[in-house]
Amino acid sequence: MVEVKDSPQVQTSSVLLAEEISRLILRTRKRLWHMMAATLEERGESSFDWPVLCYLARNGPSSQRDLAYGVAQHPAGLSRLIEELEGRKLVRRRVDKNDRRRQLVEATAKGKAWVDDLTPHVFAAFDQALGGLEDDERHVLRSLLIKLLAAPTPE
Repeated sequence: MVEVKDSPQVQTSSVLLAEEISRLILRTRKRLWHMMAATLEERGESSFDWPVLCYLARNGPSSQRDLAYGVAQHPAGLSRLIEELEGRKLVRRRVDKNDRRRQLVEATAKGKAWVDDLTPHVFAAFDQALGGLEDDERHVLRSLLIKLLAAPTPE
């Protein structure tokens, strides 16, 4: 377990506090990612596929731009990944009925089954990564992260 120390400077400086929060969020993301990746790799699957397929299975069809935002991935890299997932028949692209200029990406039945099969394993890894938090603390963390992401960002 990694010990996180709060320096006296962090307690008195909002700039240093913001820097430490940023660093802790990045380290937490890395921890979650590595535990998910290890679980998927044990099963011969890619950690890059999971966020995309899980997002589509849970949220339904999405534009590539919205999908890229939703999974925090660069659109160019996502485009290549979608092509690979299409080749494996896990996703398909279709024209948006409301805007024919736009394409939507959606999980196929095979893609949804892939997510369903792996969900218990991935969630067990996430649960282990978040093991230091009680259930109510996890809900508080989620609420704070949602609040943080909902705040306007400077242009």
